[in-house]
Amino acid sequence: MASPITSDGWVFRIGGASAILGSLMAMIGNLLHPMTPVGDPTGVGHAIHGSDAWTIIHMTIVVGLILMLGGLMAIGASLRGPFASATARFGWAAALVGVTVGLILVTLDGIAAKQIADAWAQAPSAEQAAALRDLVAEETMNFALVALFNIVFAGVTFILYGLAVASSDVYPRWLGWPVVVAGIGSIAVGMIQAQVGESTGISRVASIVFPTIITVWVATLGVLLLRRAARLDSSFIEAGFRHAQGATTS
Repeated sequence: MASPITSDGWVFRIGGASAILGSLMAMIGNLLHPMTPVGDPTGVGHAIHGSDAWTIIHMTIVVGLILMLGGLMAIGASLRGPFASATARFGWAAALVGVTVGLILVTLDGIAAKQIADAWAQAPSAEQAAALRDLVAEETMNFALVALFNIVFAGVTFILYGLAVASSDVYPRWLGWPVVVAGIGSIAVGMIQAQVGESTGISRVASIVFPTIITVWVATLGVLLLRRAARLDSSFIEAGFRHAQGATTS
């Protein structure tokens, strides 16, 4: 494989690698996230306190989101066509807002919730009720952020990126539509979470299905980006070789 020469080659290679690694980390973190009971604050406290990997799992998701953001930037840069380029720009703006919300959410859930749950578990009996209320308040804020994250990042971002891919001839057009569907579903999940204020059976299943589709999609585009970088740099080398031959013969 030719070494990267053009600036686009570097963007596509770094972005492709970031898309693949970031989506895998985010997907693994999401799948490994311990399930917490619905409507049972004590059970939630025990689940968080009893998980030794709680913070590590959430930090894995944090790194994954940051890398996915880099991948999305490169995907947008690789698209051609007025509508595709414009849609990807708006998708990038949504991604920036969504990832910011996601980083705040995952950090609060991974660090603050863990410390509050540990403090509750170790508190004297007379103070446990108050400590549990602190945990419930923190979880309530988390659900508000989860709703916003699903609507903005998992929803709006990937609807726009999906439409951009579907309207461009850079990648197979059909590849844009699955992530558009996942984005629409994510907005629906976010609206349910915003209305109810906690997880439901439907939102729990959807929160696994739609993010998995999204992360697989980002990883797939990452692979295609790496291939595009290789073709781009090979074309650049070949053009340079032909130019050199022309100069020699003249």
